[in-house]
Amino acid sequence: MAMGAKFNGRANGRALPVVSRHPLSNPAAEPGYEQRPPFDKRLIQSVQRRLKKRTQRLLSATLGAIGYLTRDRSLRRRKPLRAGDLRIRRILVVRVDMLGDLVLTTPAIRALRRAYPDATIDMLAMPGTASVLDGDPDINRILTCDVNAWMAPASWLRAETWREIAAFLRETRGPRYDLAISVCGDIGSIVTRLTGARRRIGYAGEAYPHFMTDPVAGKRYLTPQHEVRYVLDLARAAGGEVDAEEQRPTLVVKADAQATIRQILREQRERLGARGPIVAIHPGARNGTAKRWPMRHYAELGDRLSRELGALVVVTGAPNELALSHEIMRRMTAPAFDLTGKTSLQELVALMAESDLVITGDSGPMHIACAVQTPTVALHGPTEPAQSGPTGDLALILRHQLWCSPCYDSSATAECRFGNPVCMKLISPDDVFAAARQQLARGQRIAVAPVSDASTHALGANARTFAASYHAPE
Repeated sequence: MAMGAKFNGRANGRALPVVSRHPLSNPAAEPGYEQRPPFDKRLIQSVQRRLKKRTQRLLSATLGAIGYLTRDRSLRRRKPLRAGDLRIRRILVVRVDMLGDLVLTTPAIRALRRAYPDATIDMLAMPGTASVLDGDPDINRILTCDVNAWMAPASWLRAETWREIAAFLRETRGPRYDLAISVCGDIGSIVTRLTGARRRIGYAGEAYPHFMTDPVAGKRYLTPQHEVRYVLDLARAAGGEVDAEEQRPTLVVKADAQATIRQILREQRERLGARGPIVAIHPGARNGTAKRWPMRHYAELGDRLSRELGALVVVTGAPNELALSHEIMRRMTAPAFDLTGKTSLQELVALMAESDLVITGDSGPMHIACAVQTPTVALHGPTEPAQSGPTGDLALILRHQLWCSPCYDSSATAECRFGNPVCMKLISPDDVFAAARQQLARGQRIAVAPVSDASTHALGANARTFAASYHAPE
């Protein structure tokens, strides 16, 4: 009998298997998601973590010594940065990490622009994420640098790596920045130091010793706060003017990308006969498998959205997430449209803006949806919504208060130490469907019938599930 089945009733003397509807039922476990790694793999991972920590301590000591020997000894005479300082003419913001984190940096860019209206503000980001900021009116230039290529020791043996570093130094040292802000930990402090900026700001607990000219006490998550506030505190230390009314991330939807997505959605409506709302579901999460909701749950949810609401269900994702979308499409019986790997990042922004609802875990597209003010249902498990959750007042968060959740601490990717992310699996398709109906009705995108008591247990009577609107920090 398949896993997740139970006996209920008899026919001709035989017990009949009935598949359980409980979210923990597992008729077909997803490899690498619901199976604990074998002992030898766990042992290797443990050794790798220990070696990584020792390497980091050695690297910190070595770079700290270099930072001390090359420090600017005139810093003691410098005054704190203030808004409107005419000596700050060129600013560089360094954010070379995840897509969602880059989106959450936009309020800090606004604060810097208010403080230095005539300054040039450039952004340094990863090649795969930078285009999400295309068209931002407060950014003069977007530079890219793939710092991941610097991480692998073997890359230093390649001539191409040295050519890339030389090009990076020419591009970032040429403008002679007056101010550089590191917003992404130790690697950000290295990049910021290499730019040769006159003043360098970053959290002291995340930077290598003596790399920052104006270190800010503390580090990420030392004080529980949302990522938006974490970045805004750096902007404030740089003289930025933080507006309590403008702390929600914002993105520009480019006209050409919007036109492309609108045409695609029109064609798919006709092809699939969908007349209801546009619901985008993003199943992936680049920073750990434990942040994903089961693909079978997404498939069941997609079927209900299509059949009961007439929704045009659009599955999204990066090219390396095709296996996830294929699994969802394979399991679905109702019509849906798979756009995984078929959009540019700007077209993804446009898709989020054109959708009536976005359903996803803790991911970059979740933050994009909030930044373009699209109603969102956010599914949280290993991560803390108060630190990395959706912003604005159009998001609904679903999560279970388990003893082991949240467990993510940013020192590694979000992987379940038990090999079974129950915190995500406990969020049932019924829970999410009820939340989706509530969000669609609240956003007044379509008229829907009142949600029945049976489908709203996750939002009220079931105390194990937490659902609440999360407002951007003030």
